[in-house]
Amino acid sequence: MNRLISRLLWLIVACVGGLLSLSPAFSQNFYSGKTITLYAGYPPGGGVDSEMRLVAQFYGKHLPGNPDITPMNMPGASGVVLANYLYNISKPDGLTIGMARNAFVLAAITGDKSAKYDLSKFNYIGSSGTDNQILWLRKGINIRSLDELRKVKQPIVIGGLASTSATIVVPMILAKYEGLSLRTVPGYPGTNEATLALERGEIDGIFTPATSFRPDLISSGAIVPIVQVSPIQPDVPTIDSVITSEQERALMHLALAPDGLGAPLLGPPGMPDEATRILRSAYTAMVNTAEYRAAASTRGFDVSKPPQSGEALQRFVTANLTAVSPDTIEEYMSIIGTK
Repeated sequence: MNRLISRLLWLIVACVGGLLSLSPAFSQNFYSGKTITLYAGYPPGGGVDSEMRLVAQFYGKHLPGNPDITPMNMPGASGVVLANYLYNISKPDGLTIGMARNAFVLAAITGDKSAKYDLSKFNYIGSSGTDNQILWLRKGINIRSLDELRKVKQPIVIGGLASTSATIVVPMILAKYEGLSLRTVPGYPGTNEATLALERGEIDGIFTPATSFRPDLISSGAIVPIVQVSPIQPDVPTIDSVITSEQERALMHLALAPDGLGAPLLGPPGMPDEATRILRSAYTAMVNTAEYRAAASTRGFDVSKPPQSGEALQRFVTANLTAVSPDTIEEYMSIIGTK
């Protein structure tokens, strides 16, 4: 009996030692000769796609073994399709990661049945910061300020992505609580498509970051900033400064909560801890290089904001995106027409 117990103890120690030895091996050799597939949850041409391709350009240089990075697009429901894929289908082996924004977060918070995932269980890798969301109007409608917009009676058509994305929800909140004559049209697959509609005059405006546009649209004055989230654009009021009720403030906090994540890079649940650590470390190293920052600045991304670590994103999700007032959610659902 003593011999049997000793043998069992030896086997347990051997197994534990074997498992522990996997971590250094993963760190040193796993990515050598491998290819990481990096998805954007939006079509080509928009801000998320542009940032995803920027990451794909530099990320492999900072990972051990210098793996290839293959950029791909998996559009659908403003990131919900990609989030479902990462959560339920992709292998948690550290070789499939993705980048999304906004609607994939709100869909999960508000109980959207199409969102088949738990936000807190993704492996968050990092985010280069948040973009300043702005309500832009095309020059041709001759509205140059929020004060002028308040006086308009005819509907101003605002195009956007999914009905649960900030591109649609924020204008709807402003319309209901501030009396702005805004009519929202959701359903554009990406910001690029909405921008083309804006240029053609099919819609009058869009709520989106400046990085979503071609720089010439802004520099030429073809689009005009009306109201913004952060006080970055000079002489443009912030949404916070125009809010007139606590109910509206709570709704805006919910609609804009995903902005605290920026466009996060995330992996599926169940990835090995060592894979998550390596991916996070490489991402942080990459976004702090002069090479990456110069390329990001050239593409119009705001490099003045510090990048967010995967650990910080994980904490943000737990603290801000898992406990929203039922009354706020009910009002939010009423606004988007799914009550």
